[in-house]
Amino acid sequence: MPAYEFVTLDVFTDKKFTGNQLAVLMDARGLSTDEMLTVTREFNLSETTFVLPPENPENTARVRIFTIGYEMPFAGHPTVGTAIAIARARGLKGDIRLELNTGVFPVTVEASEEGGFAEFQNPNLSEEVGAAPSIEKLAAALSLPVDALDQGAGKPRRCGAGVDFIYVKASLAAVKRAKVNSAHWEALELDQVVGVYLYAEGGEAADASYHARMFAPNAGILEDPATGSAAAGFPAQIIRSETISDGVHRWVIEQGFEMGRASRIIATVAVEKAAIQSVRIGGDAVFMQKGEIVI
Repeated sequence: MPAYEFVTLDVFTDKKFTGNQLAVLMDARGLSTDEMLTVTREFNLSETTFVLPPENPENTARVRIFTIGYEMPFAGHPTVGTAIAIARARGLKGDIRLELNTGVFPVTVEASEEGGFAEFQNPNLSEEVGAAPSIEKLAAALSLPVDALDQGAGKPRRCGAGVDFIYVKASLAAVKRAKVNSAHWEALELDQVVGVYLYAEGGEAADASYHARMFAPNAGILEDPATGSAAAGFPAQIIRSETISDGVHRWVIEQGFEMGRASRIIATVAVEKAAIQSVRIGGDAVFMQKGEIVI
């Protein structure tokens, strides 16, 4: 029976047992799509990635990303963690290029035996892509009163940068006490949407720009400790909610605190003439385990 080497990392953190967990199969050649999904369900983490040879030899690797529900077009903490795992395994540093299902992602990475830091540029610009469910349905699904959700400039919107989320602004206190009400969740009808990204300005850390939570029961993730793909789509919501000056902005987005998995995502956003020009998402990761899975 073939054995596949894997490592696991805690991503968007520099402390073990925090952040978002990730499993990486370092050479997934020979595995079918169904087998990849089966392996992902065995690890039972938010996501598992599978490293393959690149389709274009100018790139570093092709990476497929799965939740326990389905294959993802793109996801943030798997991109960061997989880049660090590849860099450590191959002795790489600096710029690498990963082929994901939504394009080629340039990643700047520094790795060590213990962990590292990686920052990717999303080739898909953050944009508003459709209407959000009603404020009443969102409030019910999040177990919050309607007046807890922003209905002004920060009203809910559907935005994305390769994958879509519903962005919902509330006070920090409301964000902290939210919980999924499964009896009302299906009424959101989140077709082709990963989940709901609930956020507030500020946070627990002194330098936090935003405090966020992401709920995605339809993807098999009741709550995610850190969602880099949602952070990549977030600027489209912010630029419609706030006055953002031209230039380069650095936001610290904290997530996972309510789960005991504190995470820290760095979003670097370039704005020109009130339009988003580029988005980079970065964070730390630490190695946790290594081994083989026999299939």
